[in-house]
Amino acid sequence: MVTLLAGACSRDPEHGSPEAAAEGERLMRQMSDALANAHTLSFSTTEILEGVRPTGEKRAFHFSRKVTVRRPNGLFLELHGSGGTELEVAATYDGQTLSLKSDVRRVWAQTDAPGTLDEMLDDVARRFSLPLPFADVVYSSPYDAFIGSDTRGGFIGREKIDGVECAELAYDDDFVEVRIWIPTSGEPLPRRLKIVYQQIPGQPFSEMTFTSWNLAAEVADEAFTFQPPQDFSRIAVEEFVAGAGT
Repeated sequence: MVTLLAGACSRDPEHGSPEAAAEGERLMRQMSDALANAHTLSFSTTEILEGVRPTGEKRAFHFSRKVTVRRPNGLFLELHGSGGTELEVAATYDGQTLSLKSDVRRVWAQTDAPGTLDEMLDDVARRFSLPLPFADVVYSSPYDAFIGSDTRGGFIGREKIDGVECAELAYDDDFVEVRIWIPTSGEPLPRRLKIVYQQIPGQPFSEMTFTSWNLAAEVADEAFTFQPPQDFSRIAVEEFVAGAGT
């Protein structure tokens, strides 16, 4: 009887129950605290970003991403295409400007930006409709980036990601459906994130698998300094973003 009771108590909460919501809350808070407490951090991803053409046809872009963050106002990232996606892009943010560079198109762009990482991410997403699916994990409070007043969801099960057992959490609101996988032991850093954009026709998605987390990355000032290549042409940020998926 004791064994049976112990087994019952250790079972995962039922999907949709208050216990599942509480378990999701606990895991999301742990993840958010671990990321928010890191002054510098770096990680890598492999990603699929689904786009929808005006004709309604869907196209999947495959690429990897390397990200370096120094709070409150430093970001450097690189995108490298794979699986037929021709993409070689870098972005640099130094607390004053956001600079973009494409080695494939041999162009660069730059715009003034607000003074903190949070403000810059919001500003860029609003002004240029630039997809930033990784942004929620680098905000100063990832929990608040993921969970809003209308967000519903919680723990829905377990799944192994690259051999690591993870809790799978699912959340949604009127705009997006989010699934995130967080290890059940060790550092509570996300292993996978999938976002479905419910308000966009065709409901395209972004999916990224995280590796190489470092919450104490050694970062030199030069990492956030941008020097445009002399043989590249400068274009407007709007033109840069419009051509990123071509």
